[in-house]
Amino acid sequence: MESQKTLILNLPLKIIFGLILTLSLACAKTLSNIPEVDENLIETTLPNLIYGFKCNSIRDISHFDPSVFWVKDGESINSQKIPNGIHYIRFAGRILEGGIYDYKSNTYTSPNKEFMYFFKDDNLKVQSICDKQEFILSNYQKGEEKFNLKLREIPSKEIAIVINIADSMKDYVLAFKEIAPFIAKHIFKDEKRVYAKIALIGFSAYNIKDFGDSINEQDFIKNAESLQTQKYPTEMINYALIEGMSHFTKDNGLKKEIYLITNGNQSDMYNADKMLALTKNLNRNIVYNSQGSKENWVKIHIFSLDKNVSFLKMLAEATEGNFYEPNSIYEFKKELLKLSNDGKDVDPAEFKGIIVPSKTHKIYDPDNPDNPPLGE
Repeated sequence: MESQKTLILNLPLKIIFGLILTLSLACAKTLSNIPEVDENLIETTLPNLIYGFKCNSIRDISHFDPSVFWVKDGESINSQKIPNGIHYIRFAGRILEGGIYDYKSNTYTSPNKEFMYFFKDDNLKVQSICDKQEFILSNYQKGEEKFNLKLREIPSKEIAIVINIADSMKDYVLAFKEIAPFIAKHIFKDEKRVYAKIALIGFSAYNIKDFGDSINEQDFIKNAESLQTQKYPTEMINYALIEGMSHFTKDNGLKKEIYLITNGNQSDMYNADKMLALTKNLNRNIVYNSQGSKENWVKIHIFSLDKNVSFLKMLAEATEGNFYEPNSIYEFKKELLKLSNDGKDVDPAEFKGIIVPSKTHKIYDPDNPDNPPLGE
């Protein structure tokens, strides 16, 4: 009988320890899938940024999606007869996103330097640069903006927003989601003439989520709304920055900027120092391969949401980016909106209370019970 009681009393502890072990193994497995960042990884992950697009690059394979229309080489398709539920076109291994006008060749070239678009009357010819596959969309009206084909005359920016989604960041993730429509409005301004794109990457100590490129306001807002914090600790994940840079391509006319939003702590000095050295060397190589020009230089703007994180300031300064240490949710929103607006001040009244300070708007400290999360 006594042994049975002991067994019953110990059973919950065994279950608890088992769950802890399972969770630890799961976290370790996820973490092991995040590669260590070094010169070799940068060389293999960022060739499009360092050297420019090469035709031997591996193409993305998109999964089946009923809103995607697959087109084959040599096809001629009446765009007016494509079903209304179709929002994207997949051709030669890619989802097409349009391009930027090249006055010399009188064509539009995609930012990844893989496709060209030619207009002749109401026919749009799309050609894969590498293998010369092509197809024609007849009866295509440029002004209709169909099938996510963004064809623009003026190049602007390609931005990667890399945001920490650890649990201690929940108030800032919420704040980011609240102002996402206005960030999109600023970056995609004059959208009928200007080409811009935003990649969104969320990260925590054990996970990285790449939401891909957005080339319009609606897609970016949708991605931002789906951000969810995770019950993991904060850690400086260098690979999240590399993942953001992997969306950039050399010599496509787009300025390259990263917005890093994190509350990284001083215990991450090793990771941060390593990223600082690698980033300096990366930009040196980019400039060298651009014949001394900084046209393809990557700027990293940093929102540091903890004190005593001087290593983040050094990373921003090394890339000629801006460094922010907002002391409240309000200041965070205000500075992020200003950055997305090319450094121009934003009138809070324009946003109908979205960035107006609330009664409780100090930075959330999860270790301080006297400083509750925003809104509590």
